[in-house]
Amino acid sequence: MERRKQLRKYIQRAKTSLTVERSIPIAQYGLFFALLSSASLVLVSRLFVWPFYRQTTLIVFIVVILAAGIFMWWKRAKEKEALHRLDDYFLHNELVTALSFQDDKDPLIQSLLTKAIQNAETSFINFKSRKKHLFRPKALSGIFMSIVVLAVLYLFPSATQMEAIEVEQEKAVIEDVKKEVAKLEKKAQTKDVKEQLKELQNTLKEAETAEEALREVVKKQKELALKEQQLKDKQTTSQNGATEGNGLSKEDVEQLKELAQMQQELTQNANSTQTAMSKLGKPASNTLQNAIASANHANNSQQNNSNSSQNSSGNSQSSNQQGQTGQQSQSNSQSSPQQSSSNGQGQGQGQGQGQGQGQGQGQGQGQGQGKGQGNGNGQGAGTGQGSRSLLTTPNRIGGSSETSVDGGALGDGSHVSEQQGNGPITKGTIRPYDEVIGSYKDSYIESSERLQLPKDLQNVVQSYFTSIESQ
Repeated sequence: MERRKQLRKYIQRAKTSLTVERSIPIAQYGLFFALLSSASLVLVSRLFVWPFYRQTTLIVFIVVILAAGIFMWWKRAKEKEALHRLDDYFLHNELVTALSFQDDKDPLIQSLLTKAIQNAETSFINFKSRKKHLFRPKALSGIFMSIVVLAVLYLFPSATQMEAIEVEQEKAVIEDVKKEVAKLEKKAQTKDVKEQLKELQNTLKEAETAEEALREVVKKQKELALKEQQLKDKQTTSQNGATEGNGLSKEDVEQLKELAQMQQELTQNANSTQTAMSKLGKPASNTLQNAIASANHANNSQQNNSNSSQNSSGNSQSSNQQGQTGQQSQSNSQSSPQQSSSNGQGQGQGQGQGQGQGQGQGQGQGQGQGKGQGNGNGQGAGTGQGSRSLLTTPNRIGGSSETSVDGGALGDGSHVSEQQGNGPITKGTIRPYDEVIGSYKDSYIESSERLQLPKDLQNVVQSYFTSIESQ
């Protein structure tokens, strides 16, 4: 039994050797056909614009190599073939004869096995040293020529190939936009916003250029902005008591917050897409750039308003305290139908807030004359830390004479008295929304036409005012 195992080891070694000898020529032809196919595809890609021709060429190359590998496995040497090929190098074919019988106890079979083992090493050496045809000159020449052709075609691409590469990069930009919108759609919580982003995804599937995809993103951003504005108008109307409703529901409040967030995300996506298009040498059109700039300005204004509202609510209490202790002024006014005079001395120790109209002169004790109408608490000037930057000089109401202003320095003084003039103070009037919406509409549409917005965005603006007028 041991002698049979020794003989089969030689057979296995012969089988491996035959498989390698047979696979090398197949590999050469397989590599040649793979390179030839790749070179042919690259050559064809120079005739017309073929996006992703490089990826296609690489895939074809790999497929041909895999096919060659499968063919090598299919043509591998079998054990029976290795047995007969190795037995040819035994003098009397002892290998096949000894392994043909299974009775090891027979003296004749034992003698054949012993003799086969004695001649196995010598026969295997003769088998290995036989003449082989491992290399195929035609296949090697074809491989060399194909490599040269591929190198030349790769180093000197044609105009159509360069255009195909640009199309590939543009499609990559579109895919990035689709991925970002898909992330936003998964992040959305409210039903309406999720549906809007789902609709944008379906629209982007039909986009063939990056500019079309960018235009759809900007359009959807404008639609979300319109939806947000409608909710804000509803909230403002309910707060002013113009309607009997209870204002925005909890779902509307959540939707309002999410709309602002999604607008910001879409604007950032539009900015990054615009930058990518500029790097590709295909900048967006002027109308689209203006629309993106308008969206950026709106988002920046919204953020600034939010920050200022937070700062003003945090500082309102301290400002009121400073306004009470930091404003001290004196004014003596004697009014007539067209003239009023005022004498005042004041000392300021801070900054205050007030409303009023008036002009005056002050030197030393702060005496002066002025003409105007109105009353109020202004900002004192003296030895304190007050500033005159908040003082304004409005247009005088009534009268025909000119107003003179003394530019002398203010002196130190003490508070004496405070008088109020007889001039009337008129506040703004609240007008119904339907009286002013027409002028607002005409002004906004005129500005949108001046910015040369795309037609679909102009339709969004028109539909916004139409919806307001219909309410």
